[in-house]
Amino acid sequence: MPDESLDEGAVAQPAPLPAPSEPARGHRFRGVLVATAVAGLVVGSGAVALAWNLSGRGGDHAFTLVGQVRITGNLGASGTCSGSHEFSDIDKGALLTVRDSAGRVVATGSLGSGAYNSYSACVFPIVVRGVPDGSASYSVQVGWHSEKTIENGQARTGNLVMNLGGT
Repeated sequence: MPDESLDEGAVAQPAPLPAPSEPARGHRFRGVLVATAVAGLVVGSGAVALAWNLSGRGGDHAFTLVGQVRITGNLGASGTCSGSHEFSDIDKGALLTVRDSAGRVVATGSLGSGAYNSYSACVFPIVVRGVPDGSASYSVQVGWHSEKTIENGQARTGNLVMNLGGT
């Protein structure tokens, strides 16, 4: 029999317990509770951000500029579309720049997906959030094309239409 000696200061460690094969019921409930709390936090944060944006960001009143860009289309065309030739820069994601009456860039956005309307024009939606109120007029530019100037009241109505190609 071998001679085993223990250090006087050493403490024997107990053997680790085997891991349970199935999580305890309390652990599942806690996981569901944590997931619900995280989802609530995300939804609540989104609601607060939306309310803050709609209320004008605490005194700096802003609005959403809504309208459309129209490119003369092909007679009888339907479905999705994008610009071509001199309008090749007009497509989903194209840069929109909004300037105030002093010429300062006050907001930017991008075009949505293009689709042919009933008149065979290729139409892209414009939605630019966070345009600050207070300017007498605004100039809107899509891509490298000419700006269109609109009055403050028109900018708020959703009636902005930028015609390209003679429509």
